[in-house]
Amino acid sequence: MIAGGLIAVPSYFIFQLTWLTALGLCMLILSLILIALGKAVPKLPPEVCSLLLETGVDNISSLIEELGIKSKAIYLPSSLASKYPRAFIPLHTNGKHPEITKALPKRLIARYGSSPEDIGLLISTIGSTATSMLDVKLGPTSDELETALTSLFSGRLGVAGSTRVFCNNSHIRVEILKPRLENGATWSHQCLGGPLATVVASVAAEAWDKPMTISQETQVNGKYTVELEVAK
Repeated sequence: MIAGGLIAVPSYFIFQLTWLTALGLCMLILSLILIALGKAVPKLPPEVCSLLLETGVDNISSLIEELGIKSKAIYLPSSLASKYPRAFIPLHTNGKHPEITKALPKRLIARYGSSPEDIGLLISTIGSTATSMLDVKLGPTSDELETALTSLFSGRLGVAGSTRVFCNNSHIRVEILKPRLENGATWSHQCLGGPLATVVASVAAEAWDKPMTISQETQVNGKYTVELEVAK
């Protein structure tokens, strides 16, 4: 950048040499590109990030497996989970989703009701951290959710291509094209869903400010589909 400035300014105003001025401007442009690329380089290598991700998933899977939990997780917005979105896994279910009307305490084992069985695990997921990376304001519409997910998956995280969102009352369907993150087959997948699904559920819960559950996940021909239901 310094060399480009020293070449471009005298060449244009003093020597009036077009080709030398163009050379200085090219150096200035290249320096700006290099600065932008330098800021875009992640602080941690992708291999380290993958290692941390696998370690976290394995620990959560071991905890859920030891407790013998098979119930579906409920993804709570920050208004119900203290500061940022989290997943709540009830330890006891009778076929109905627990009604969570107030913010749960910031604890691993949280109680949501007065009954002895109204208890569950309140854990952070990949979606909890991913939601904090959003630069756009979330809103309860399909267009806003689509914009937020596309900026995450295609831009910040680079784990998928484009994203399409379809909303119908309390049902939300998200189609992720060209996913580059494998789901795996862990015990926690039965409760929490795959990594991409956890991000979708957390972002949707925050956008709608309502609890969400993952009703179905499918992956066919390079298209990963996540279906959500607003928990009532």
